[in-house]
Amino acid sequence: MPSRFPFASPSLLAAGFLSLAGLAIHAMAQEAKAPAMDFQKFVNEAIASGKGEVIVPPGTWVLEKGIFLKDAKDITIAGLDREACILKLPPVAYAECAQDTAAGGAEIPVVRLQNVKPGMQLRIEAAGAVDSFTKKPTNYHLAKVKAVEKDKLLLEAPLKFAVPAKTTIRDADAANLFEIRGASENVTIRNLTLDGGRTEKDPVIHGHAELTGVHVAGPYTYEKGPTGPRVKGITLDNCIIQNCFGRGVSFYSVENSSITRCTFMDISDEAINFDHFSENCVAKHNHIARARIGVEMNDAIACVVEANEVRDCGIGVNLWRWCKQENGINERNKIVNNLFTGMEGNALQFGKGTKDNEVTKNEIVNPGKNGISLNGTTQKLEGNQISGEKERAVVE
Repeated sequence: MPSRFPFASPSLLAAGFLSLAGLAIHAMAQEAKAPAMDFQKFVNEAIASGKGEVIVPPGTWVLEKGIFLKDAKDITIAGLDREACILKLPPVAYAECAQDTAAGGAEIPVVRLQNVKPGMQLRIEAAGAVDSFTKKPTNYHLAKVKAVEKDKLLLEAPLKFAVPAKTTIRDADAANLFEIRGASENVTIRNLTLDGGRTEKDPVIHGHAELTGVHVAGPYTYEKGPTGPRVKGITLDNCIIQNCFGRGVSFYSVENSSITRCTFMDISDEAINFDHFSENCVAKHNHIARARIGVEMNDAIACVVEANEVRDCGIGVNLWRWCKQENGINERNKIVNNLFTGMEGNALQFGKGTKDNEVTKNEIVNPGKNGISLNGTTQKLEGNQISGEKERAVVE
């Protein structure tokens, strides 16, 4: 059995924080799992203390529910060695619909069934109700599991919408490794491997805001923008983020935060996501490989993507508008001094409703479509080197 001992940095000791404010669990590197509640308890103690540091020792620590931080201030969560200190999500819960299933039924025939349990809320990746914002059907609907049989899921209530054959079904409440919310400020995550648990045998799942390495969200609505203070001062540094079904790192309504010196590999969605109303956020000196999109910038404001290496992704950088505010979103972003090589589609693309953004001194090699696809107004392009494009270097 692993032993437990208090670990506190000199700064914590000087501040009078003992024991749980900086507690670590001692374990041999080959141990497969640590009780997830221990890490959450240590983080909660540090938050309650007003500041603190939680050290993750060497080992692969499987977290059933991830780590949740709310209203956290001046908190650091750090590993002793980023390659040896691994936080990992458990195998994903999913199924595949075996045949077309009509609305009104209370069971779904399935294949490829894994880890689905009674009481689980299901996200069924098929057309659902009309969304109040887009006025179009959503791309999913929900159901709750009553019982699980070998080749079918029994539901607590009849299906409201149809489920076509081969539809992916997954846990609607799947955890993120880290989730940061509320009035959080100055939270640092460093020197860790964050593993989303995805394997070659798993189906293609785009988890979006679930099954993400680090998901940070301040309060906002599409219509009103930020509805309270944004999360700020988030630092993710010198980490490996890999095997995620959702994003690698995702910021929603976040300000003055950074992602630096990290390696992203094998990400089903965006490796880095600066999303709705995120402002003055920086991605710098990161290495990104095999993600659907290297960096997504959606309603971002004055964010910087600088000196990153992006390889073998679907798209390098995607800047586009979702919300309709006319208050400067999708403006004043900078993409500078990056290398983009081997993109399947456009290396860089800017959507309509974007303006006053800068793309300078980037090197783009062998994009599968265009080097830069440019919409919007008054964009600045200068000093970019583009070679090996399948279509055009720059298309406007």
